[in-house]
Amino acid sequence: MSASIMLVTIRFRPHLPAMTLKQHINTLANGQPYRHALFYKLPGGLRFCMAEGEHFARVLTAVRKGSIVCEDVFADADTILVHLQNYATPNRFDMRFTLKQLAMAGIAIPRAREIWAEPVPRQEPDDDESWCLNALFELPKSCLASLLWCAFAADFGELRPNPHCQVYLINPASGLMVHPYDDRGMDVVGTNREALRQLYSTHYAWLLGYDLDTMDRTFAQP
Repeated sequence: MSASIMLVTIRFRPHLPAMTLKQHINTLANGQPYRHALFYKLPGGLRFCMAEGEHFARVLTAVRKGSIVCEDVFADADTILVHLQNYATPNRFDMRFTLKQLAMAGIAIPRAREIWAEPVPRQEPDDDESWCLNALFELPKSCLASLLWCAFAADFGELRPNPHCQVYLINPASGLMVHPYDDRGMDVVGTNREALRQLYSTHYAWLLGYDLDTMDRTFAQP
């Protein structure tokens, strides 16, 4: 991937005047790049336990529970701001699989979008060059279950559709970001402490036990 094609951006401003979508998500993450483990990188959020059952049932249960939580996160919205991340080599054609799997899930990346690439730091000097590709766009809230499936199926290579990419779901109006990181769990973070407190109270039974003390210290007291 040459420097000349590293950045392809189509800007639009749905409900977000005076800033691009990319600039807006940076405000949710305090200007920090985010990949994985949002609960630890952006303190003050929630971490939910999604997995129950075995194999295929784990994904179905995760989609069901994730949908219930996300219905509250996006209760005031008609659309979802979707941020997809995937790794790619200099061979741009290796993204065809991801796009095909997204299409199988009924997810079409619209023309109004922002797309950019960031180099992945090499762990060793002789490591191959690789990139983190990002796509940011809006979809109707009716796509929620399909987006959650794509996220929760990531660890099950035999399940289809399965684009094997990170999925972040954002509600710009409420300032909340959801990261269903695999079938085991889902993080909800953001700048709206009162909305997070409401989610904490409503869905307390699904909070991850391992980090429950941290969430209790944050939200149990007014």
